[in-house]
Parts: sequence; structure tokens; C-alpha cells
Amino acid sequence: MDNDSKLSVSRRRYVGSVTAGLTGISLAGCTGTENQATGTESTGDTGSSDGTAGDKADTFVVGSSSKPSTLDIHKATRRPEETVLSALHEPLFRLNENKEPVPHLAADYSVNEDATEFVFQIEQGVTFHNGDELTAEEVVYNWERFVENSPSSYLLSPAKAFEATGEYEVTVTFDAPYPLLPRYLTDPLTGFVSKRAVEEAGESYGQDIAVGTGPYQWKNWEHGTAIVLSKFEEYGWGPEFAANQGPGNPEQFRFEIHPEATTLLNELTSGGVHGSSYITLSDTKEVEQADSTNLIRKQYTRPGYLAINVEKKPTDNVHVRRAITHAVRKQPVIEAALGGEGYPIWSIVPPVAVNALDEEKAKELGQTVSQEKARKELDAAGWTNSKQGEVRTKNGEELKLTFYAFTIPRYKKMGKVVAPLLGEVGIKAELEILEAGTLYKNLQSGNHNITTMAYGGNWAVNALEPILKGENTATEGGTNYSLWQNDEFDSLLEKAKTSPEQATREQAILDAQKVVLEEVPVTPICAFNKVYGHKKSVSGTDSWTEHPWWPDQEWLNRLELDV
Repeated sequence: MDNDSKLSVSRRRYVGSVTAGLTGISLAGCTGTENQATGTESTGDTGSSDGTAGDKADTFVVGSSSKPSTLDIHKATRRPEETVLSALHEPLFRLNENKEPVPHLAADYSVNEDATEFVFQIEQGVTFHNGDELTAEEVVYNWERFVENSPSSYLLSPAKAFEATGEYEVTVTFDAPYPLLPRYLTDPLTGFVSKRAVEEAGESYGQDIAVGTGPYQWKNWEHGTAIVLSKFEEYGWGPEFAANQGPGNPEQFRFEIHPEATTLLNELTSGGVHGSSYITLSDTKEVEQADSTNLIRKQYTRPGYLAINVEKKPTDNVHVRRAITHAVRKQPVIEAALGGEGYPIWSIVPPVAVNALDEEKAKELGQTVSQEKARKELDAAGWTNSKQGEVRTKNGEELKLTFYAFTIPRYKKMGKVVAPLLGEVGIKAELEILEAGTLYKNLQSGNHNITTMAYGGNWAVNALEPILKGENTATEGGTNYSLWQNDEFDSLLEKAKTSPEQATREQAILDAQKVVLEEVPVTPICAFNKVYGHKKSVSGTDSWTEHPWWPDQEWLNRLELDV
């Protein structure tokens, strides 16, 4: 967003332009189990009103493969928590269908010219599940609590102060420009809890109760088995770009835990689960072919790649790193590791992410697959052999790489495909499959040359910072497993985050991606598809998946879906 002048954006003024683009979308109504788009009654073998298994059609059962550890939104770290919390809580901003942050629980906001001061007007009439109103004081309490407790606190920690400057007005100040604040305030973990509920529950908050402003409220948690949420009837502030802006359609959502992939698959295709985004990619065809279920898929922004240790010989040599990238054919990895549920990428930032470098430009800068180019790069580094496929040597030493991969099937398979591909150009990749604890210990020690990895974001700047910024190296406890430190890249990344000018930010992040392609601290391979399997009796999926990032907009299906 440009900040060339004092900027004020109104949530209500935005409604006309957004809803016009959604004309013609139909889905189930706001309440009850009647499908108002068709006028027919929904059926399903869902749970009973007390959250247990039964034959009533008022409970939507969500299948998950992993259990949450807490439902305190300011202490949560993992997707299983976010899946549930997205129904309980809401952030101040939402991403619209153009991938832009727009006010949600904010009615309006303004920002000064250098993006060091933001003034937010809080939407009046928004209440927590316990009846307390969302006021400026509640917002300040929440943001201070988030900074103190959340693993994602870095999103707001640069703030100098949060101040309630009116009953429904909050002013946030920074010492340096922070133009991406509205974007960061779309993060689901920045949602709001009731101060009174936290204080009354004490240490049991997030285990015995959680109170937010979302379309569903806490009912009970059968630890290790299921979490049940019931409809918040007073809810009426869904975003303008959602067809349903009131309470969700089902009376309840029941989040069931099925750790075994086979069990979850069976529950979806022939059991009580109505929908799941946890279906393993290798099971997608079974969901697609079953008589009772449908499968939705979409290209996603999460990349699978090789992190290349630039500090350890021989991958400290850029020619060797380029050779690795040229040697890895992408499609065999996609087929073996993802069952075909992915697509090739030519830059570490997938093309569907915001501010991603153009695919053709990425190829032009060295990301093409070519064994001939790989061999020429190795020759340039002094590694030679007498015939193709023979391990290359230099000064009597073999070209060997220490190659680590996760025990998680997709990463293990990725390693098993990549190693022989490297062997075809004369690189001996000694693959070790390690469980997570051992793997991370070795990565933090810098014992590897290459490792399989997946880590990404929906915006280029957020995708690049954790995995490549110098201060985030694994040896310092971060997720930069390439141990790469490049001052030019870090400077461009900082400019992309802090320049008040949008054009300057966008050019900086494009230039940062070019530096990555030139220096090759990573080998991009593929990005994953995201999938959602659901019973054919489920309606509302079409409008939910209209959002270009529907896999990350878990909260929207709480409003749109019905059975």
C-alpha cells in the first residue's frame, strides 16, 4: 500500500467494490441445516447436539491428523491449533480476494507519511463469546500479550507503543517505518481473546476455555479425541467478501483427531468425517475416486527445496551449488515425493506468491535443468571424471556430499530421488534419513552439505526472511539451514519491509530474489498442492475456494460450509 500521503481506508466504503465481484455466487444459508441455495434439506451422519457421535445433521465433523497442544491463541505455534482457533478468533484485518489486507474488526484506519504511526478505529458492537465488547483497551491488552507470549511475536514486536487513544481508537507507533503492519495484522494468531476470560481462567486458559469473537465458541475439549465448538448466534460481522456474514451454517463443528493416515482416509470416505485438509497427498486419488467424496486441489505457496550449506566444502563453491541445481530434475521428485500433487518452481518463491520473480526470469538467471550445464559448472570448479556417471575427483579427493533428509515420507522420498540424479553428473550424495531431533541437531552444527526442506510464505518477503536472512542461520537457532549470509540480500530484504514507498518495496524484493538465484544457497524443486477432501453432501465449497489462498483461509469455511 502506498503511503505518499495521509491514508484512510474504510471497511464500509470497501463493500461495494468487493461484493460486486461476487455476484452470482450461491451457497448455503446462514442458519439451520436447509441448503438455501437449492431449497433441499441436507443429510449426514454427523454428531449429536452434545458433540458426541450421532445421526443429527447439525454438526460438521472435521478430520485432523494431529492434536492441538493449546487453544490459547497467543501461545499456539502449529497448524492443528490454527485450524480450530480460526473458528474461535479473528484478527483486525482480513485478506480479500485480491490478496490485499482490508479492515475487518477495524472500521477504519490511517497511517502517516513515513509509516511510523497507525491509528485504528475499532468496529463498534463486536462482542466476545462471553458478552464483553471489543474496545481499544481490549485490543491494546491483546497486542501486548501477543508480543509477550507468542512465538510469532516478531510481527508486532517492533512497535514502540500500543495506546488506547479513545474508547474505540488505538494508536500504534514505531521508531522506524513499518508499512507492512496491516498485512501482519491478517495473521490469524494476532486474533483477540477476552481479557476477563483469561484472568478468570488463569493457567487453565487455552485448556479448559478459550473466548474470542469468531463465528463459533468453545463447547468442550475431549483431550486426545476431539474439540467441539458451537455456533455463536450473536455473530454478524463476517467480511464483506464472504457471502455469509452471519453465524456459521452448522450448529457445531467437531474437530476429530485421527493420527493414522489410513484411519483418517476411511473416516472421510466411509465414516463420520465430513471434510479434511489433512489428507496425505498420496491418498488424494482414493478420495477423488470414492463414491461418497470429492477432492479440491490448488497450487500452494509452500516450496520444497534443498538447503545448501555454503560454509562447508565443497558446497562453499558457487559452481558446485549451481551444478546441484542444474542436475535436479523436478518432475521425478514431484511424482515420487508428492504423488504428482505439486508443480515445478524455478525460484525459491513460488509464482503464486505475491511479488514472486517471473518464472522466465528465474530460468534465465540459472535455474534451468541441464546435465550439460551441471557438468560444465563442476569442470569450472576443478572437479573432473573420465566418463559420465563416474564420481568426480579433485586432487585425489572424491566429490562427496553429506545429504540429510527427514524421516517424514515426502522428504525421505525427495532425498531418495535427488541423490541418484546428482550421481548422474558425478556427485556422490551420501543420503542419511534422520528423525527430527537428530536432523535438527546436525543442521544446527553445520554437518550437512545439503538437506531436504520445505518452508515458505504467501508473500515473497515472508518466504525469504526465515530461510535466508543472515541473522536467522541455523547455527544461531534459526531456520536458515544454508548458513548463508549476504549483506546485499539482507539490505534489500530490509528495504522491502520498511520503505514507505510500495514501488520501492516491490523492486527491492525482486532484486533480493535475483541475488539468491545468482548465489544459489538453495535449490528450488517444487511447490505442493493443497487439497481438501469432503463428503459430496457438503455444500458451500465453491464460494469458499473462490479465495485465491483458500488453504490459508481456514476461518472462511466456518461461515460457508454446510452439510
